[in-house]
Amino acid sequence: MEQTINVEHLPAGLYLVTTKNYKKNFLTQQYKRSKPSIGEVTGKWEHLPYLSLKENVLLGVDKSRRAKLLTYIKLTEINPRIFTKQAKELTQFDKIKLQFIHLLLKDVSVIYLYDCFSSLTVNQMQWILNFCRQLVQKYSLRILLFSKNEQLIQSTYMDEIF
Repeated sequence: MEQTINVEHLPAGLYLVTTKNYKKNFLTQQYKRSKPSIGEVTGKWEHLPYLSLKENVLLGVDKSRRAKLLTYIKLTEINPRIFTKQAKELTQFDKIKLQFIHLLLKDVSVIYLYDCFSSLTVNQMQWILNFCRQLVQKYSLRILLFSKNEQLIQSTYMDEIF
């Protein structure tokens, strides 16, 4: 029988969640929180179509943290001109990076990264895994990657596999 693990008690790290029981456990914890300390990065970015890209990224972000936008744009290696594009012009990779920027601005301590690698190149997948490793080291985040991808089990980026 699998043990229940409180996501907020995990040390900073990048975790691969492959089993349904652990996935259910972690997702249940997310919806029990009164304070939104858990953010999500998905393959399908839910943005508000009547807002600009920049307004979507800043949505729900404290005004005091908005000044860090440029720092996080540089960290994700995004060209600031991306905000002149329409959402439909963005690549999957761009959307994932924008979601990371949004969550960094919101100062979440836990990020759930859903398997959004299907439309990415190997280089882009490696970039995301390396980026997650950097976030863990620089910001002491707990990032849980939900995936059934067998290749990720062999990844040196993972701290633990559930």
